[in-house]
Amino acid sequence: MAPTRIIDSHVHLWPESMSNEDGHAWMKPGMPLARQHILSDYYEASEQNGEHDTNVIVEGIVYVETDVKYEKPSGDLSAWAKGPLDEIIFLRAIVEGNYGERDSRMLLGIVAWAPMDQPPAVLEEWLVLAEQTAGPQTWARVKGFRFLLQAITDQVEFEKLVLGADFVENLKTLGRRGFSFDVGVDQNSGGVWQLEAISRAMKRAHEDVPEHENVAFILNHFCKPDFASTGEAFDLWRAATESMSTSSKTYMKLSGAFSELPAGLQNVADVASTMKPWYNHIFELFGPRRILFGSDWPVCNLSGPRKGASWVAWREVVDVFLNDPTLGISDHDRGSVWRDTALQAYRLAQN
Repeated sequence: MAPTRIIDSHVHLWPESMSNEDGHAWMKPGMPLARQHILSDYYEASEQNGEHDTNVIVEGIVYVETDVKYEKPSGDLSAWAKGPLDEIIFLRAIVEGNYGERDSRMLLGIVAWAPMDQPPAVLEEWLVLAEQTAGPQTWARVKGFRFLLQAITDQVEFEKLVLGADFVENLKTLGRRGFSFDVGVDQNSGGVWQLEAISRAMKRAHEDVPEHENVAFILNHFCKPDFASTGEAFDLWRAATESMSTSSKTYMKLSGAFSELPAGLQNVADVASTMKPWYNHIFELFGPRRILFGSDWPVCNLSGPRKGASWVAWREVVDVFLNDPTLGISDHDRGSVWRDTALQAYRLAQN
């Protein structure tokens, strides 16, 4: 059987120096994530370290920003955004070979942090500063940006931000520059209103913009629904994601589901069965050529059924989706989900 070739579209990494509350405000002492996570650890988790008999080849990854700590925006951007700049310096070290030639080749794309909540002039300044910090080789691999929205749980504050003129203009700026925007919203812990509001913002970002300059949106983690309920919450999620899907430049990642699943699911079959209404809807809406595989490693280990081996468990869950006879997905379209959609959505060049 031909090997399954994968581009993992959602991976987080951080060095030892950022494995603490000074590097990430959310990284509390003693939590499993509060240690270095680099590509050598990823190879082990994904069974790519040569010690496993596997029919899976991970050809590359897309790094997604890790919500690093930064100060309250005020004054010198390079001072208050030192954390995100340190993140870029770490990624530059990987790209330029400080962690080895294999790691440099593996890092195909970068989704960096950007101050999307600031006025457009600040975003423009950030793009210049980030490019200078990255250097030409690393900047060429920056394909998009993310500003994590899910933590804004006050509806008025959330809507004021994403529906405001500055945020929409910032999205348009990314599109003009050829960058995508990763959307991190959360129905389960925030509310479906997060999805509904960002859907409106997405549409506004495409108004009065030439089609070739429309920013691409890449939705993370199914938009974090409550996988325990197929009642009203499911219907609201379906309607919101349908609204978000209308642009051909909107993609959905199969990622991050373990964090939203009901407790007690111990095997791949149970996880896939529980998720069937949601993945059926996603494949109907987006089709395989707008759907990407993403592991959300190492965050997947926190709630995954196999803890440290949850990368493999999630790959097996997605394999169940792709082989569901009711979906009728072809071998070619399976390849899109595993690999080709990531190449297209993030405009990746293989090394």
